[in-house]
Amino acid sequence: MSEQPTGVQSTIASDARAKIGSASEDSRATRQGQQDPLAVPVLGWAESLTRLGHQSLYESMVAELAEYLREAPATVDAACAAGAEAVAEDWKARQLRKESPPNEVVEFYRTTKSYLFDLTTFNSEYPHTATLEALVAMARKRGLTQVLDFGSGIGSVGIFFAQNGMEVTLADVSEPLLEYVAWRFASRGLKVTLIDLNRIELPKNKFEVVTAFDVLEHLARPAETLRTLAASMKTGGLIALNVEEPDARFPQHIANYEEVFSSVGAAGFHRLQFLGKTEVFERVQRGAISTQWQAVWGKIWYGALYRKCVALLEAIGIKQTLRRWIKGPKK
Repeated sequence: MSEQPTGVQSTIASDARAKIGSASEDSRATRQGQQDPLAVPVLGWAESLTRLGHQSLYESMVAELAEYLREAPATVDAACAAGAEAVAEDWKARQLRKESPPNEVVEFYRTTKSYLFDLTTFNSEYPHTATLEALVAMARKRGLTQVLDFGSGIGSVGIFFAQNGMEVTLADVSEPLLEYVAWRFASRGLKVTLIDLNRIELPKNKFEVVTAFDVLEHLARPAETLRTLAASMKTGGLIALNVEEPDARFPQHIANYEEVFSSVGAAGFHRLQFLGKTEVFERVQRGAISTQWQAVWGKIWYGALYRKCVALLEAIGIKQTLRRWIKGPKK
């Protein structure tokens, strides 16, 4: 999970070294090598991530982490089962809260190792798989290939994109996670550029597809991060976002839906559609007047009206019907 810190610049890059040994991986390479990307089936989440010889994605991911840590799979499995609770305890032990200085929040994410286990479990039951598959299809139709996953965690989203023929950059502040990601990509023979946000800023005007799943609620200043992401993107690019509501189980969720989405328009994004739990926006260029209007309207709608409208729809019993009409069924 990533705040946008500053500092000395450096880039971690991992080039593919391991050969792809399985028949399914050979099949992936064959399909990715076809000239017409629209004719290539989108590889599913589990197919992209599950390693040869494993019956389930969870089993595969636990075994993979165990291999990396040189621990017994049973030991890693137990740690993964308690991963979410361990992250919350780490947060509480540092006495962090919404009002904490941003540098202290960044330091938590930079150093904690609990997310290795928490995200292994979370990624094995990932709620954004349908979104990612639809996003690849959208990107192919538009000819978009340069992808950034911001707040990249243990790199599973990046592996999915790479297995589907995209050029992948992953950015995070977590040193333990970035080290694991480099190992995961190398073991699969996949190329990736890793950006340690403690040391380098995102490049300008580079990315065509950006994802920031389950990230923005962790940030003390999400509006600043949205502007940074916009500056890193090409006009016409796609960005997929979601925000999980604050929850007692996740004290590290310090920004809510309204705080994030009130800033999206002014940052330079135009909403295209809903995909499951996420919202997809297009990067657009706005003049000063339009940007100011988006900033004002965002504060009015999300700051004063949004929750009241939701409460009214619930009271008259049409919230879920209206939600299905706008967003489609939950994924």
